[in-house]
Amino acid sequence: MDTEAVARRLVEAYNRGSPAWVDECHAKTTEWIELPFLGGPGRQGGFAELRKAAEDQVVNFPDRRMTILNIVASADQAALEVEWRGTATRTMAWAEAGQILRLRAVMMLTVADDGVVREVDYVIPLP
Repeated sequence: MDTEAVARRLVEAYNRGSPAWVDECHAKTTEWIELPFLGGPGRQGGFAELRKAAEDQVVNFPDRRMTILNIVASADQAALEVEWRGTATRTMAWAEAGQILRLRAVMMLTVADDGVVREVDYVIPLP
């Protein structure tokens, strides 16, 4: 298994604009953790929770994209540094409708034969 290729495929699938990237890249047994940012409590769960978050994000930021800045990969893990950018469709606690939000994120992925089995997201807003 080429862990770097899995990480690159995840970003490519994400950037197609559909929540289907979760189905394509994550194992059904995946564990997901998003650490708190912008005053929120953070989120976590399994495949269903990650899929729901992806569905919500497509509605709230339909033009969202990730750009890979750096990848470090080993046999079963990859660390992705990405810049995320999206335009809010509605006013939320952390963005006004029409506001372009920019974030820097590190995604720590653990990969097995059936896809990503663990994703931990560290997210920091950019000015």
